Amino acid sequence: QYSSSTSTVIIHVTFQLKRTNMNNLLAFYVIALTLVSASLATSDYIVLYSEDEKQLQVTYGKTITSKNLKLTFYEDCINKDPSFCTTKTGDNSSYLRYFSESEKQECKHFEQISESMNDIFQFCVDMENSSWFGGAETGLQEWPLNKLNWTDMSYVTKESYSQAVVESYFFNSDGFYIHINDSVALFVDINGPRPGKMCFTSKVIAPYRKLSNIMQFRVCKFSNPRIAHENAIKDFLGTPTSIPDPYVIKYPIWSTWARYKIEVNTSSVLSYAEEIVKNGFQRGTFEIDDKWETCYGNAEIDVKRFEDIRNTVNKLKSYGFKTSLWIHPFVNKECSIHETVKNKGYFVNSTSNTVDSTWWNGNASYVDFTNPEAAAWWSNTLRNLLAKSGIDTLKFDAGESSWSPPLPVYYDNDLTYYPDNIVNAYLNTIKAFGNGIEYRSSRRSQEFGCLLRMIDRESRWSYELGLPTLVTSLIHLNMIGYPFVLPDMIGGNGYNNLPPSKEMYIRWMQATVFMPVVQFSYTPWDFDSQTLSLCQHFMELRSNYTDTIVDLMKNTVANGSPVNPPVWWIDPTDADAYAIDDQFLLGENILVAPVLVEGATSRNIYLPTGLWRDENHPGSSLLFGRTWLINYPASLEVLPWFTRVSSESLSEPSSSVCRIPSASYIFVLGFIAYLFR
Repeated sequence: QYSSSTSTVIIHVTFQLKRTNMNNLLAFYVIALTLVSASLATSDYIVLYSEDEKQLQVTYGKTITSKNLKLTFYEDCINKDPSFCTTKTGDNSSYLRYFSESEKQECKHFEQISESMNDIFQFCVDMENSSWFGGAETGLQEWPLNKLNWTDMSYVTKESYSQAVVESYFFNSDGFYIHINDSVALFVDINGPRPGKMCFTSKVIAPYRKLSNIMQFRVCKFSNPRIAHENAIKDFLGTPTSIPDPYVIKYPIWSTWARYKIEVNTSSVLSYAEEIVKNGFQRGTFEIDDKWETCYGNAEIDVKRFEDIRNTVNKLKSYGFKTSLWIHPFVNKECSIHETVKNKGYFVNSTSNTVDSTWWNGNASYVDFTNPEAAAWWSNTLRNLLAKSGIDTLKFDAGESSWSPPLPVYYDNDLTYYPDNIVNAYLNTIKAFGNGIEYRSSRRSQEFGCLLRMIDRESRWSYELGLPTLVTSLIHLNMIGYPFVLPDMIGGNGYNNLPPSKEMYIRWMQATVFMPVVQFSYTPWDFDSQTLSLCQHFMELRSNYTDTIVDLMKNTVANGSPVNPPVWWIDPTDADAYAIDDQFLLGENILVAPVLVEGATSRNIYLPTGLWRDENHPGSSLLFGRTWLINYPASLEVLPWFTRVSSESLSEPSSSVCRIPSASYIFVLGFIAYLFR
């Protein structure tokens, strides 16, 4: 017997079991599962599902056996005074009226418009047993998103939490995707006040300024996550219009930053370049980082550091290097040009009528790139700098909207995509400097065919911007539409006087071999002859595949395919592959499993569907996919990687074992134990 209410199911069972009567036990199992399913129907959920993998349905109070998405809606007020705040009444069935048909039968639209700017709208997704992907770049780049813990995270580009790249796009292993309109004043919770749920809140408070509050999103359902993502590319993400300069793919970047920090001058630059030549490494792009200016934002070479910058650049080119220079979008207050530029109205203002802001190099103002005159002035100063110095290309830093003064006022006063419209304006300005540039902040700019640099990595082994996040950030950025990823410098930045160890440096080198670009600052010869020899070996290995990387980038332009997808990409229904966060693919036929744990000399490796060749043992037997390799030997000299020689896999052996969901399995086992107590 059972009775049920909205939130409770009470099961009363009177059962007498004889050892020989196992049919009764089976009958109970069926009844118990039926009751558990019945309880779901009484939960206060909006449920989206597709019975035929074509037409997406939205319903309330219905038991759904196919894979589905459960949404719960909440409303609140910024000012909770009863005279201003209307309390939500009724259950979630009332939200059915906000759903509407889409131009695609696999999708539904949702739109709720507030009656008052005081309103707060929220909907939560029950993550359940699905793996979730997408979202923002973050300082703790866990994979999948289910591992994160966010509470009321403002969803804009910002320096805090290293949230330099933001996309309002989330999809899961069941083939659902959610795209929240970029105009929404969005805040995100993941395992926040409601554990197990991902919640999206619309409320017009800082850092947003809006004329109205609206919750608007789109939900689509496809047969698996790959097809869902491929449709998202067609629907709204888009594809790059061109690829980065192939030279930067084929040859390394040599940056002065981690090795010298701000202690750069003619002597250190030429000495560094001569070391590279002496040790027999490929030349590539020599990048002069901070601090070459007389004052941050003057765009004038400091002649006390670089007496003759053109002569220095010519020497670098005679060694075989291209050259690059670090650039930022600020003018410091102490600079001689600051007041003049301010009076022209070229800086981002604010509701408090100040252009003052702060960045990591002092008090400054942020150039307002939404002002065409300001963008043209800034661009012309850089063009003059390139003409005088002979430098080839530029590294563009910062760009997040958070560098503006609080509640910025832009020249372009359209609040639709505020405050991140400054990011798009910045990118639209710098793209004129060619496909050899790099940048670090983005939103809704997948068409920008240049290298997107990961936010600075720390020289550490943890997921707090450490070595493991080299992989999670790579696959994350590929899965939000940015496949032209520039990994940070090998060994990290060595902040707080904590440079990488020899072991970390070698493992970092191995991890980047099959990524789009290799970037050095600390050098292999900073350590010992073994490090030097191994890095030369891995750079030679990489040189065999740089043409492959360029071809994959061309495919991205053609159809949006990722360059470095996650393992599940080639087997999108394989549940074992969804949570793998320490392996990645190059294209669809090379699997890379770097060692990312300090002191480890072996690791477990998962091979997805296909027939694989172990490239460390190419003469050994081929390996069938959907297989775990346990304790694969990987001493410091070894990078585990595999080539898929066929997409075919062995058929799984037939089994009489019954597979059932883990929750039901535990319930049944517990009850059996009770009966046989």
